[in-house]
Amino acid sequence: MIRLEAKAKINLFLEITGRLDNGYHTISTVMQEIELCDYVTLTETDSRDIILTSDCDTMPLDERNIAYKCAALFFEKADIENKGINIHIEKNIPMEAGLAGGSTDGAAVLKGLNEMYDKPFSVEELCAVGAKVGADIPFCILGGTVLCEGIGDIMTPISPLPPCYILIAKGKDGVSTKWAYEQFDLMEKREIRGNPMPELLKNGDILAVCKGMYNCFELLVPSVGEIKDIMNKNGSIGSMMSGSGTAVFGIFDDEDKLKAAAGKLQEKNISIFCCDNR
Repeated sequence: MIRLEAKAKINLFLEITGRLDNGYHTISTVMQEIELCDYVTLTETDSRDIILTSDCDTMPLDERNIAYKCAALFFEKADIENKGINIHIEKNIPMEAGLAGGSTDGAAVLKGLNEMYDKPFSVEELCAVGAKVGADIPFCILGGTVLCEGIGDIMTPISPLPPCYILIAKGKDGVSTKWAYEQFDLMEKREIRGNPMPELLKNGDILAVCKGMYNCFELLVPSVGEIKDIMNKNGSIGSMMSGSGTAVFGIFDDEDKLKAAAGKLQEKNISIFCCDNR
């Protein structure tokens, strides 16, 4: 048996730079791993099947689940006869939030199986396997702070987010990644923003990093405006929707201010998650 942390991510910058003939979009994004995580436990069984269980009653527990897909593809690509595996997911990362909750579970499954079966894949090879299931999975395997380009498969580790406190908040609404990209394609053409984040992170100025944050999907989800307003009025030095939404993260340089903002959000029955990035 092996138990792994499956950590969430936030996007400090996210821009769609184009669309390929096959329908995939090219992006320029900086992803930052955060301490909010699911827990994924892998246990070998005699069933010869992939069995998925969870404490989350709204998550599919069959072939539709990214964790299941990753396990099936791992056995196929490693040419290993499936001896039976139970995957149990303790869910803490909210779904349809832009935090890579499904992708990070899949990445944990790949890393765990690779460990259990004597590492048939290098990290680069494991990322290539994960990319066939989802664009965020290679980052979730690598972790840290990464500039992702192309369709998300060109990854360059960069300087990490400076020490700070991070508050994650999510309302009741959720957005699927598929819907977000479809709606984005219907928007009027606009100027593509260059990505300043790698240089801002290299300089290590948290205020400059916050000023440089951007997410092209944010216009599609106006409901995040209330959350951002509460964070900004209660001490956040920067706030932004993550991924295709609908979770919002706020960056704070003071823990008491984070707690004040968290309290205001809870008064509105908005779910919150606090992360220490020091």
